[in-house]
Amino acid sequence: MIVPMFKYSFLVFHADYDDFLKQLKELGVAHILEHQEEPTTEMQDLYRKISDLSKTIKNLEVRKKNADSEKSGKITETSGKKLNERIREIENKLEQTRQHLSALQKEEKQLKPWGDFSRENIRKLSEAGINIRHLVCAETKFDKSWMEKYPVELISEDEGYSFFVWITDEQDQQLPEEMTEVDEITLPESTLEEVRKELASTQQEIDALEEELNGIATGGLNLIARYQEELEDQVAELNVRFQTVDEVEGKIRLVEAWVPEVKSRELEDQVDQQEIYYIKEAARNHEKPPIMLRNNRFARLFEPVSRLFSLPAYVELDMTPFFAPFFMMFFGFCLGDAGYGLLLVLAATLYKPKADKKMRPILSLVQFLGLATVLFGAITGTFFGMNLIENPPAFMADAKSMFLDNDQMFNLALIFGAVQILFGMILKGINQIIQHGIGYSLATWGWFTLIVSSGVFYLLDQQNPGEELFFGTLHLGFVVLSAMGILVFNHPKRNVFVNIGAGLWDTYNMVTGVVGDLLSYIRLFALGLASAILGQVFNQLAFDMAPDVPVVGILVTLVILLVGHGINIFMSGLGSFVHPLRLTFVEFYKNAGFIGGGKEYKPFSKVQ
Repeated sequence: MIVPMFKYSFLVFHADYDDFLKQLKELGVAHILEHQEEPTTEMQDLYRKISDLSKTIKNLEVRKKNADSEKSGKITETSGKKLNERIREIENKLEQTRQHLSALQKEEKQLKPWGDFSRENIRKLSEAGINIRHLVCAETKFDKSWMEKYPVELISEDEGYSFFVWITDEQDQQLPEEMTEVDEITLPESTLEEVRKELASTQQEIDALEEELNGIATGGLNLIARYQEELEDQVAELNVRFQTVDEVEGKIRLVEAWVPEVKSRELEDQVDQQEIYYIKEAARNHEKPPIMLRNNRFARLFEPVSRLFSLPAYVELDMTPFFAPFFMMFFGFCLGDAGYGLLLVLAATLYKPKADKKMRPILSLVQFLGLATVLFGAITGTFFGMNLIENPPAFMADAKSMFLDNDQMFNLALIFGAVQILFGMILKGINQIIQHGIGYSLATWGWFTLIVSSGVFYLLDQQNPGEELFFGTLHLGFVVLSAMGILVFNHPKRNVFVNIGAGLWDTYNMVTGVVGDLLSYIRLFALGLASAILGQVFNQLAFDMAPDVPVVGILVTLVILLVGHGINIFMSGLGSFVHPLRLTFVEFYKNAGFIGGGKEYKPFSKVQ
């Protein structure tokens, strides 16, 4: 459910303003109402720093996992700001040094085919009038007869190229015509030995910088995180001051904030002690208060799922507790293997005590989804790809009739769809009554009555063929009543003829829309069937492909089973999450008239 919000307008004398903000921050219950959306230059700068720090923290966390725990860094720096500046210096230095290393590696590659020669000797030969030209061509283009015909000496052959020198006492001598595909190159000034020494030195410098970063990751991560919190504190306080309105020539400060009903008493007690004047107002429909959700322990687990789409608008119902049971069942329907469900429950249960506190609700959700999978796996008789309907074990022979076959599962998917769509219509009608009044909900209740009554009388007619209950007198009464709501009274402030026209258009959209929505739920059956078939295929592959060698055959079977079922759990699990998500956010939300667009409640408080 959405917690009711109150709007507080505080009138604070300018001399008491700083103390008031300090107390407001310590309480941590007031969501500041924003009058100006564009942040100041100072705030934008802080936002950029916070964003950069988030990336830095992520990189340090990765380093911490990969770093040697025995070489934990000892950080003497006590300032997060200075430590962050040092990280920036190291990263910039690393980038420059790696670029230099890359250039040296290119030089080494260029010099390697020529070997380690003395530049001094080359210079002396040049002074004596003997010039050495460095030439290269494709290995297939090098003619060994050149060494007899010309002053040519082959130095080496490497990676498909021939490297040779032309020794001459003439300047700029033209190469022979048969050497048209030969290129002359200029070598770096350094020798191969010098380059390799500099390479080793540069690599040592990189290693030292990397080791320093690893030390910061293992010993200074908390300091960087605290620095980020300090910046978030600063930007939050700057925002409050930015949103404060000056009144009476700056002597009075107006601070407006939203406070949840459950926390309003705590705030009022504190403000009364400070003798601050305030006005308290209940939220109005045209305003957009922040959204604070408060659900029971079960529904609370599904709040991260609802946030993937949008928080509800303040004026409507929170859909989380209403879609939660459906989502859980749909996940189990799609995965539909009792063995896979047990694995999910077991994995989540074992990991939960070791997991971070923030991660535990997600693992609890996985446990519930796993239980739903076990339930639907038991209904369909599927256990790690084995079909217990066709080949039931001896102890389950009597329970074979309790399993549902494919036709029954297909029908069950459609029944689930019909129930969720109709339930969505009920919620839509309630929302319309809450937001606008009962007169605006008559069309919705008309459609609900028409669909439910038609379904009930059709089923009764099938059970009692001779009584003609479907479109009988009683049923026609419901149809007429529904038609009045759909066509005549669908909007209380329009005239009848406009309502009839709008109702006819709504009828067209409703008929085509509901049928399409209902057929979308077939995906539950299709995904469950696909998961079961893939499991059976991997089982068959495991036993058919195993060689007839005692130990090797068992190992091959185990490998195929583990890899195959691992792939199936991942792929089917992903589909089992995504498709119920789609049914919730598209079919259910549409029929429930979900508005969305709510802004999360974020109180002004000390960042921890």
